[in-house]
Amino acid sequence: MSLPPQKLPRRHAQRRTLYHGRHKTPPLDLPSAENPQAIKPQAKKRQKMPISDANDSSAASDSDSDSDSESDSGYSSNSSLDSEAEHYRKIRAEFVVAGPNLANPCDETKAMMKREEQMWKLHCKKIRKGDPVAALKGATAEDFKTFLVWRKKRKNSRIKRQATMSTYWHVLSMNYQRTAKRYMDEGILADLRNWIPTLGLDDSEVEKSALYVEDLCVLQNGLWVRDQEKFPHERLRVQESPINIFAGCTSTRPAALVGKIPLLYEDIEFQVFPPLIKGRRPAVRLILNLQHIKRSGGKKKP
Repeated sequence: MSLPPQKLPRRHAQRRTLYHGRHKTPPLDLPSAENPQAIKPQAKKRQKMPISDANDSSAASDSDSDSDSESDSGYSSNSSLDSEAEHYRKIRAEFVVAGPNLANPCDETKAMMKREEQMWKLHCKKIRKGDPVAALKGATAEDFKTFLVWRKKRKNSRIKRQATMSTYWHVLSMNYQRTAKRYMDEGILADLRNWIPTLGLDDSEVEKSALYVEDLCVLQNGLWVRDQEKFPHERLRVQESPINIFAGCTSTRPAALVGKIPLLYEDIEFQVFPPLIKGRRPAVRLILNLQHIKRSGGKKKP
C-alpha cells in the first residue's frame, strides 16, 4: 500500500520555492511511494551504553581510590583525629597543673599579703598548733572567724574600724588563693562578708577636709614670702606652688600628688579654646590626669 504524497502548507511551499530559486538548491525530497524514507529524523535517541564487567571493576577502583584519598586527608583519618585529640588533652593537662589565673597584685599589696601571712603563722603557732600551710588550705569559715577575732583582741591591736577588718580578711583570702591555687568557696566569702559587721567596729564615713582658699593663700604666702629656708634647687620651690594649687582644686592630699607614683609633667595638659565672645582672648584650660592618685576609700580617680 503506497502512501499518499504529503502536502505542505501553501505559505511554506511558497517560501521554499522562492528560497531554492535564488540559491539554486535542490528541492526537498518528500516521502512518496517510491521513497518513503526520504526524510529521516536528525536527532536520534541516545542509546544507553551497556555496562560491562570491565566498567564495573574500573568504577569500583575509582571509588576505592576516592575512599583512600579521603582516609589519607587530615579531616577523616582516624590517626590524625587521635593525634589532634591527644594534643588538646596535653593542653588541658597543662591548664590543670597551672591552676586558676590569679590577679597580679602591686608591690604594696604584696607587702600586705606578706604581713598577713606572718600573722597567720603566728596564729597557728599559738592557737592551732599545726602546719600553717596545711591549716590555711583546709580552713573553714569558723577557722577564719577565729583568726579575725584573735587579730582584734590580741595585745596591742589597733583595729577600730570595720573597713580595716574587711581589708585584713580580703588580704587573707588572697593568701588562700595563692597557697591553695584555687578560689575560695563562695559560701565562705558570703559568710565572712555578713559576719564582719557583727563585730561592732566603727563603720562611719570619714570626711576628709578639703584645702580651702584661705589655707591655700597661707601656704603660698609662706612658700614665696615668709620661707627663709633654701631648697636644694629652687626648681623645687616652683614645683611646690602648683602642687598646692592642684591639691586645693582636686581635693587631694599634697602627699598623694608626690607619692610613690607622683604627678608627672606628662599628666598635665594645656588646651586652648576659642573665646565665647568675639574679640576676647582665647580660654586656656589645664587638664590633670589623676589616674594613679587615690582618694577616700581606696578608689582610683578617673
